[in-house]
Amino acid sequence: MSFEEILFYLTTKQAIVIYGVLLLSAFIENIFPPFPSDTITLVGAFMAGRGDLTYIPLFITVTIGGMAGAMFLYYLGRFKGRSFFRKYDKYYLKIDNLHKIERWFKRWGVLVLVVSRFMAGIRSVVAIAAGVGDVPAGRMTIFTFISFCLWYLMLIGGMYLLKSNWVKLVEVVKSYNIILVIISALVITVWLIIVYRRSGIKK
Repeated sequence: MSFEEILFYLTTKQAIVIYGVLLLSAFIENIFPPFPSDTITLVGAFMAGRGDLTYIPLFITVTIGGMAGAMFLYYLGRFKGRSFFRKYDKYYLKIDNLHKIERWFKRWGVLVLVVSRFMAGIRSVVAIAAGVGDVPAGRMTIFTFISFCLWYLMLIGGMYLLKSNWVKLVEVVKSYNIILVIISALVITVWLIIVYRRSGIKK
């Protein structure tokens, strides 16, 4: 759906329903990254700018929704990830890779979590990997919260400053997400190829 279509749909709803849509969309995007949560958030910010919503409740709503989605994936990785690695140890999910993830998060975990919301396409993988890598729940919560706050402050603040030129802002955010998704897909593809070749050599 386009910005205009989402705006038209939400304009016909009561404020409580709109906040509910914003909360749910922020949650869903973590589970299903192609979902246009950022566009919906920008629509919410636009509506706040004209008085249909309020900025602070908007910010709190999308932050809670996003955090809920990220923590859901984190706990999924924490409670199911290790057994998944063990089950598929004979394939590319080698148990050695589990230990690599743990070491990687010990070294770079804080930085990765802080910028995770800015990494379209792989933010969901980061949340799951944090769970698999046994990152402490407190650390995951704090630094992921910081990441979401920064991202939504940027989106909502950008719309507040550029509401008269919202078309440009929406295009920039969409282009940013598309570019990062492409880069993420390439990185993951290269990683899978490397892992596959290494496993072939070991055999």
